[in-house]
Amino acid sequence: MDLPVGCSGSFEDAIAEHEQELALCEALDDQLGMAVANRRVGECYGELGSFDDALRHQRLHLDLAQRCGSVVEQQRAHATIGLTHFRHAEACTTGTSEELQALNEAEESFKQSLQTCEMLRGTINDAEYSEMKTRLLLNFGLFRTANYTNFMWFVFSIACHIMSPLWHPFMFY
Repeated sequence: MDLPVGCSGSFEDAIAEHEQELALCEALDDQLGMAVANRRVGECYGELGSFDDALRHQRLHLDLAQRCGSVVEQQRAHATIGLTHFRHAEACTTGTSEELQALNEAEESFKQSLQTCEMLRGTINDAEYSEMKTRLLLNFGLFRTANYTNFMWFVFSIACHIMSPLWHPFMFY
């Protein structure tokens, strides 16, 4: 049931469809399916600006992914949670404590997602790993440039992540 989020025309309709998906997965005791369905519901709520509802479902996604031992879904959960916090920060008034808290939580989630992504190196095919890491680094880029936090640090860190497979043999442990 890998349907695009919002395929029925509205996010409200998509939420209803994904909640049906969730109910079916619960009836089948499909923990991983429940995790993915919660992610999809959370993404829809995030698109609607209902950040608390989005995060509730995305945290369920993470919890279920951890219980299932799916490192790929854990990485996706951290990335999705980070993006939701980032979108929440964008919706806040600039300079408020709410915005700063959302930005801090976004950064922490993106870092956790990057660490989890690195755990997957060599356990998933190279194309999937590269696509996953590229998406994550793009999210980090959006975060860093929107947050105006030391842009040169961001450029350097992206270069390090891109070059890390080339530098690996020369690194000292």
